[in-house]
Amino acid sequence: MPFDRGDLGEIADEEEDERKKSGRALGSKRRFDEFDCPTCSANNPLDFGNGDEVPCAYCGLEFLVIVDDEGTLRLREL
Repeated sequence: MPFDRGDLGEIADEEEDERKKSGRALGSKRRFDEFDCPTCSANNPLDFGNGDEVPCAYCGLEFLVIVDDEGTLRLREL
């Protein structure tokens, strides 16, 4: 099968569209850049996503990040 350079443009466009998705459209792939600690309410600027373990910089508690298919963030204390 011959290589069609036109396909490269389509692939790049699809990748760009995927990067532009944000919030709930990404579902469980959604990334966050901060969270408020459910225990002490401190704001923690940190890049994280589904399955990550994040510590609170103020009280020191650690949480497991759970992002459901709708892109909703839940933090479970470890």
